[in-house]
Amino acid sequence: MLSGKKSRLLPRLKREMREASRRQNYEKAGKLRDQIAGIENIFGHRSFLMPSHGQPVINAAAWERVEKNLRVFLKTRRNIRRAEGYDISNISGREAGGSMVVFIDGVPAKSEYRKFRIKTVSGPNDADMLKEVLKRRIIHKEWGLPDLMLIDGGKGQLNAAVRIFAEFKGLMSKVSIAALAKREEELYL
Repeated sequence: MLSGKKSRLLPRLKREMREASRRQNYEKAGKLRDQIAGIENIFGHRSFLMPSHGQPVINAAAWERVEKNLRVFLKTRRNIRRAEGYDISNISGREAGGSMVVFIDGVPAKSEYRKFRIKTVSGPNDADMLKEVLKRRIIHKEWGLPDLMLIDGGKGQLNAAVRIFAEFKGLMSKVSIAALAKREEELYL
């Protein structure tokens, strides 16, 4: 999905779901149905910024308004040009990974998206996995620093990010960090 292969992925999953149902493997068919619904939900939410022709609707003037509101909300005077989003995923601590998405002036910069395979954390520990991903991201000075980091998670993930940034002197004054806890719909700064 992150590399833009949604058009191949959804039909394949739908075929697998129909085949599992035909074989009366309803548990597998149900899991595939849920995956399909999740993917369609994700892409349904992005339509307000990305119409069918694939070009962002957001223009410079619209981004200036959004950025102004973000600066007020985040209580910063710094411009917010580069925003990065982070998410950790794992299946019971196995096959763990982190993903980084990048927006520049409100427009997705897909060539700068990154995936990180978790190497040092075993077992399901999202905060430690996030610390590993952020540390590995920060050492890539050639990527430049983001103006805003948005992390999927709550206070625990925000605290983990702050601890990593504290290890790199001077970074906390250059980057705004926010964590979004989806279940409670709370944003931590």
